[in-house]
Amino acid sequence: MGGCSITEQPSMTTALTFNIRYDNPGDGQDAWPNRSEWVASILDSSGASIVGLQEVLKHQLDDIVARASRFSWVGVGRADGIEGGEFSPVLYDSQVWKMIYSQTRWLSPDSSAIGIAGWDAALPRIATVVDFRNIYTDRPLRVINTHFDHRGEEARFQSARLISRWAAEVEGPVIVMGDLNFEDDTPSYQALLEPDSLSLLIDAASQFEGEKTPTFRGFDAQNTNGPRIDYVFVNDLIVLKSYEVLSPVRRGRFPSDHLPVKVWMSF
Repeated sequence: MGGCSITEQPSMTTALTFNIRYDNPGDGQDAWPNRSEWVASILDSSGASIVGLQEVLKHQLDDIVARASRFSWVGVGRADGIEGGEFSPVLYDSQVWKMIYSQTRWLSPDSSAIGIAGWDAALPRIATVVDFRNIYTDRPLRVINTHFDHRGEEARFQSARLISRWAAEVEGPVIVMGDLNFEDDTPSYQALLEPDSLSLLIDAASQFEGEKTPTFRGFDAQNTNGPRIDYVFVNDLIVLKSYEVLSPVRRGRFPSDHLPVKVWMSF
């Protein structure tokens, strides 16, 4: 599932989103130094040529790309627009994709205002917007990777409206991915799916009957409960082939408190 090499089938793409959990020394056995190699190996072996990560501090990003060297990346820290605070980077296989445009936008009424927490958000939040062209087919692709606020309900709703508009800025295929901190019965979820002038987003999981696997599970692999808050959305120019919530386990632990979501698609 999703293991196809895009170099063998250029019309196919595998994308993955993963909140890797920020480097918190208080996590004990699940602290970043005990997980970094594992997380990188999951990304490297996933078959994905496009990856969106959340809660990434700069040194964690450095650890990942040092080990998963097929990936290039784009993104900035949300605190200062450089390296401060968490990133929501987009990683990509530069043997498959050429980056044409990239911009980090803050989820606030002024998306260019660096370090601003919008509306009722507890923290500054960002989206990394990247336009690619496939090296083999010259097909365009817009990727938006983001992490919505965990407290501000209005911030999540307004952020969803922003993302919907940004997805509609281009006429080609669009992937939106990230930890959105809402479930699929909320106004924020519906706001992201509202038809816009050019783009109608589709929840990838909704295209596969019965797919409601929780993605926020904590590190304990025995925990089967939790909300589904990590998503991949696509517009109607993308055909979904498979959807999978990965659940790798070592010594009874998951690699993060969120599980990665992988989608295989064609254009």
